[in-house]
Amino acid sequence: MKQKIRKGILTYSALLFSLTFFFMSPYVIIMSATNGIANGSALFFGFLLLFSIVGSRLFCGWLYPGSAIQEQAAHSNSKAWNGKWKNSSKYIIWFFWLAFVVFLWISNGPLAVNFFSMYSLDSHIFVIYMIVVTLIYIFALATGKRGMCHSLCWMAPFMIIGEKCADLLHIPRFRLKAETENCISCGRCSKKCPMSLDVVEMVKTNQMDSNECISCLECADICPKQVIKFASTPKLNDN
Repeated sequence: MKQKIRKGILTYSALLFSLTFFFMSPYVIIMSATNGIANGSALFFGFLLLFSIVGSRLFCGWLYPGSAIQEQAAHSNSKAWNGKWKNSSKYIIWFFWLAFVVFLWISNGPLAVNFFSMYSLDSHIFVIYMIVVTLIYIFALATGKRGMCHSLCWMAPFMIIGEKCADLLHIPRFRLKAETENCISCGRCSKKCPMSLDVVEMVKTNQMDSNECISCLECADICPKQVIKFASTPKLNDN
């Protein structure tokens, strides 16, 4: 039932993506930054960082329209993502993109806030929207489950930083927990994980935190022994 609700929410978010795209676009952030403006998209990215301090990456697993697009692509190519070294590419892209945006804000200062700056339903925005949707779908189709999330996502680093801040400050956040002794190593959790994580190994070593976990709870729902739980807790020293 939980997964039906999650996928229903994702499907609806995908239907609204043409309207919400503006608030998730790095392009409009750059365009506004050239005028020394922090727009709605920039504010939304900041909100994602703050939300992840308590909510981890629930946005990725339950609300992000791109998740629905990639899960649809997985019906055609469900092979596990095996490019672990490529997980670093999104941080490289993110670093240079963010550094460029900050440079534009500083060089065109003083910084102003305009929530609807660059918001437009003009044809060029629609073209960019179609390019982004096509990129997400084709990349996931070519690389396997959630290839876009692993290597090209421009939002994930914000949430991962939020998670790290929560752990550093011992702030309770949404996370997975495991009753290791009850695991029968059936492998269903690893097979079901949309992020291609080795969940069985995570359970065995009682290391359930992963930067790539999107808190979708697929592993918890598929486990026949209900080994995997979830709760809002601070990071433990022995975890």
